[in-house]
Amino acid sequence: MNTSLSVVVVGATGNVGEAIVTLLEERDFPLVHLYLVASADSVGQSIAFRGRNLRITAADDFDFGKAQLAFMAADTVSAGTLAEKAFEAGCSVIDLTGSLDSLRSPRVMPDVSSELIGQQQRPCLLSVPSAPAAVLISTLTPICHQSAIEQATVTACLAASSRGRAGVRELARQTTELLNARPLEPKVFGKQLAFNVLAQTGEPQSDGYTAIEHRVMGECKEVLGNSLGTLAVSCIQVPVFFGDSLSVTVKTRDILAIKDLNLAYSKHEGLELFDAEEYPTVVDDAIGRDEILIGRVRHNPEDPHLIEMWIVSDNVRKAAALNAVQTAELLIKHYL
Repeated sequence: MNTSLSVVVVGATGNVGEAIVTLLEERDFPLVHLYLVASADSVGQSIAFRGRNLRITAADDFDFGKAQLAFMAADTVSAGTLAEKAFEAGCSVIDLTGSLDSLRSPRVMPDVSSELIGQQQRPCLLSVPSAPAAVLISTLTPICHQSAIEQATVTACLAASSRGRAGVRELARQTTELLNARPLEPKVFGKQLAFNVLAQTGEPQSDGYTAIEHRVMGECKEVLGNSLGTLAVSCIQVPVFFGDSLSVTVKTRDILAIKDLNLAYSKHEGLELFDAEEYPTVVDDAIGRDEILIGRVRHNPEDPHLIEMWIVSDNVRKAAALNAVQTAELLIKHYL
């Protein structure tokens, strides 16, 4: 393993960027220098790392030739340009924004499709799926190992943090305004989110699906391939600061025994299965955890081919940042 790497986190002051920095320290990631860059309005701030306060510099001015690996956690608009700039400078990129074409930057999950990393040349472009897609892929993979999935229907309840720091601030502001009987002016979400549930997150495209719904469906199909049939995803916005909750129904080709599926889940390091009498919630169970939590696994009483379940996870730490860092660990172990 290369222990002389210089690494840059782009978007270091965002929710995911800060979580990446935290995980790099917690997991004793092998690097000799860490650069933290962000947009111009964050320049001058600092983030603690290994006993030092690292200053934030401007992403647009950063010389990517100084680093061998870049985590791209900036906003989608600038991420594509910065990723290309890094790649041209000889710096490998792990993108978390979905801004790169999958033909050039394959989507990888460290516990599902790590073999794709071995097919890359240095420098390389790799992408990790969006948070809800990552949770779905990890949860559906043990099912796919037992039977093809003919159809899956998902309602993803996305936290305000799915829209970055702006989403968290907006939910906090709306809550304060309502509790103090002040007029509410929606900004980030377009409608009142506090004490409310929104039927969509983002603007619908011509087919009625939003960009995040298309992204989740595309990423799941890309990673799981022919083992996953028709996938329908509805992303709704809920008044929770951190942590996504998914209600999932899958139709399998073969009838699977729930006890066999539960056994498969219980043996998976990144998944935790709750007893039938209990179920996990994001606030009580998921925040700060490195596992995806699964509960209410059951057959539909009218069709044993249908399996229903409830899934929660820390959308920032587990479903985004940890997948990126684990991908980087595999990358540097063999190829950097």
